[in-house]
Amino acid sequence: MPSPLPHAWFEHPDGSWYRLWITHTRPKTQRGHSWHLHASYDKNRTVSPIAQTPWFEQLYGMANWDFNSKSEALAAFRERATERLAHCYELREGSISLADV
Repeated sequence: MPSPLPHAWFEHPDGSWYRLWITHTRPKTQRGHSWHLHASYDKNRTVSPIAQTPWFEQLYGMANWDFNSKSEALAAFRERATERLAHCYELREGSISLADV
């Protein structure tokens, strides 16, 4: 079984959370992209994410960005992950380590 694409679940001390993940579609989507970055989040602490589920396999998040290459998607992933860490979020679950960000 291939390892999952980069994904990360961040949680803030105030209880808010942010999930970030990459998907790859074959063939390309109708808009012509094959790499995608997705984010789901809750700033109001109304919905709690369920741990240890394959949430990173979902094809859509609350926010979605399309890219032409894996390297572009990874760069955007790193940028958004770094933003979370800069705003006191902690990595709770994922296929990355803090050294990857």
